[in-house]
Amino acid sequence: MIREGADFAILPILYTYESEISDKVLECGHFVPENLTIKSSESSYCLLGKTSPWVDNIPSSEALVAKEMEYAGYTGLKSVVAPEIGKDIASYGRQLYKMLANESGPDVLVRIRSGSENAWHNWNRVRMMCNHSVRLQVLLELDSDAHMTTGMQQWIAEPVRVVVLPADMFVPNASCYPVLLRAQQALVKKWMDHDVAFAVQQSQNSEFTHGDLIRYLRHMVESLPERDSACLATEEYRDVLQSPLQPLMDHLESVTYETFEQDEPKYAHYEEAMKRAITEVAARKSAIVLMVVGAGRGPLVSRALHAARRAGQSVRVFALEKNPSALVELHRKNATLWLGAVTIVHADMRQWQPAERADILVSELLGSFGDNELSPECLDGAIEHLAASDCICIPRRYTAYVAPLSSALLFCRAREYSGKHHLETPYVVNIHKANVLADALPVWTFSHESPVAPTRLPWSANAHNDRSSSIEFSASCASMVHGLAGYFDAELYPGVELSICPATHTVDMHSWFPMYFPIQVSVMQAAETKINVHMWRRSAGAKTWYEWCVDVGGDSSGIHNINGHEFWIGQ
Repeated sequence: MIREGADFAILPILYTYESEISDKVLECGHFVPENLTIKSSESSYCLLGKTSPWVDNIPSSEALVAKEMEYAGYTGLKSVVAPEIGKDIASYGRQLYKMLANESGPDVLVRIRSGSENAWHNWNRVRMMCNHSVRLQVLLELDSDAHMTTGMQQWIAEPVRVVVLPADMFVPNASCYPVLLRAQQALVKKWMDHDVAFAVQQSQNSEFTHGDLIRYLRHMVESLPERDSACLATEEYRDVLQSPLQPLMDHLESVTYETFEQDEPKYAHYEEAMKRAITEVAARKSAIVLMVVGAGRGPLVSRALHAARRAGQSVRVFALEKNPSALVELHRKNATLWLGAVTIVHADMRQWQPAERADILVSELLGSFGDNELSPECLDGAIEHLAASDCICIPRRYTAYVAPLSSALLFCRAREYSGKHHLETPYVVNIHKANVLADALPVWTFSHESPVAPTRLPWSANAHNDRSSSIEFSASCASMVHGLAGYFDAELYPGVELSICPATHTVDMHSWFPMYFPIQVSVMQAAETKINVHMWRRSAGAKTWYEWCVDVGGDSSGIHNINGHEFWIGQ
């Protein structure tokens, strides 16, 4: 049953689908061995079973499929393959939903030819009819000339389990071995990075053996570039929902600090920014005070000392940290690594009032959305109490960005996490199996270029940090909008920038994953239509939160997290 070199096979559950055999099965209530291709559970782990063709609205056809599903469950098949979507999409969707009714039954893969008319629209209809079941997936059959397009990118965002390559996609090379043309190679390599299984659909007139085709695909896998340690470290977090850190409310653990400290590009950029700032200040005064606020275990402190040496200047360095456990590590490093060169202060940057003020104020309070770890609120207090009138802040400004996102996987994971309210909570996610539908656009910016103490308003001490924005996007392909992807960029010092935006991402930097803002009800978006995104940053008392909404045509997701009723960031 398993051909040479293959790991699995796709086989029909029944040997034949002749109507008289189907009638006999339904009459006696069970299959007989001669009817079956899959006859035992011994090899079920490496088989996918194909169900019989469906005849819409015919009870006998429905009954036969039910028997096949029952038998597939009995033999331990993990997945079955349903036929292509027929003309009566409503009846097809109903049959699928019946197949999924048994929660312990096999997953169901819908067979879809990528080049067929309305392929994605038809799939989307039956997926919605089945209430976005996580057990409903796709077996995607590619055309021989398939290549990476905006439409194909949308399939990346869908729950594709198996990609089927036709034998005529392969061409002979100079040695008459099968290969793929460059466009098809690029497409297959793209899918190889998304953990799908590959099947080859052999044809009678193919000039290659099945074994030759399998060997070539294995060669492609073995020829993929080796991933570096940073890539491997982040790979395990692909599409994993993580709650954003709340460093003002919670003291971070040592392992969390350690993870961030391994990001060499981030700290190299910070060091360069500090060197340039020290050089600028040295041109107008000889005694330079640099304060690292929120010093953690001290990576920026080490970089500050090194930046001073590179600039050839004497700098007094202060390290402020409110986490008492991290303070232990700071004192240890000051004794053994920095040789007493640093003044360590156990204090909250918003409250400490030193005898002398900082010429350079350095912080790493940025989150995945720029301001989501309350950098503006923290620096308000730090600037008011710590900064000299001509102080240089690093970073000097940061901007939040957002883009509409399609990802069936992220949507289902957020929805099934533990109740509906989790769709009103943003997550930090290494977004992978998704289609970002348009280039990210700026939402709002916070600037500390000319540090001044904030003006506190009578009705809200933090109103100056509230923001709102409405943004219009254009998307070229039809899709389901499942939420928003959030990013940021920051200017540490003129000419020194960090970014996690896809178009400008700082090379090899991995400290921040994007933010995912889910929506409770996914919104259908037709090709070449506008997507309008509305976002608010609001605060009250010691709480700050985001609210968001997606509008497409006449449809709206509704406003999420109103008044921070599900998610807020605490001071």
